[in-house]
Amino acid sequence: MNGTEASRISGGNSAYGRAKGDLYPTPPEVTYALLDFLGLPGNTRIWEPACGNGDMVREMEAWGYQVTGTDISMGQDFLTVSPVSCDWIITNPPFSLSEGFIRRCQYIGKPFALLLKSQFWHARKRLELFQEDPPAWVLPLTWRPDFLFKTRGRGAPLMDVLWCVWAAPGLPRFGTHYQPLGRPEL
Repeated sequence: MNGTEASRISGGNSAYGRAKGDLYPTPPEVTYALLDFLGLPGNTRIWEPACGNGDMVREMEAWGYQVTGTDISMGQDFLTVSPVSCDWIITNPPFSLSEGFIRRCQYIGKPFALLLKSQFWHARKRLELFQEDPPAWVLPLTWRPDFLFKTRGRGAPLMDVLWCVWAAPGLPRFGTHYQPLGRPEL
């Protein structure tokens, strides 16, 4: 097995190279599954701070939410910009910045949901982060989303991901709850 094959099996995509700016659009069904689970009221104001080309923004707006999309490519770095007025923060952060996004969301103090690699919590260096403020919900997807759906057509994705939800009003907050999400029929 060569390095490219090993990387792809472990969830990388080096056979295709890294996307410019680490931009991997979120397929609509990924956002749909989270929104269906959360059941937020229609007037919810959501900040999507790593919106890229707006794929998640459009899906959330289709659900009737008021969405503000910002992105570092627009000169708005979530890790340093002043917070946007919102009820929730929902995003698919660059995986290499996930811990920074979690800490920034915690600092802002709004309920939030981040899409993470499934193995995100499988690292000793993240144990303290988990123990400090564990997510209320860990929601693994029961399918592998194709983050290259716009560039290569229908591929065979190899990376498992999950949504982690913190401080969700109306949802249990004692301990972390694990609930796999089925793939929605769109």
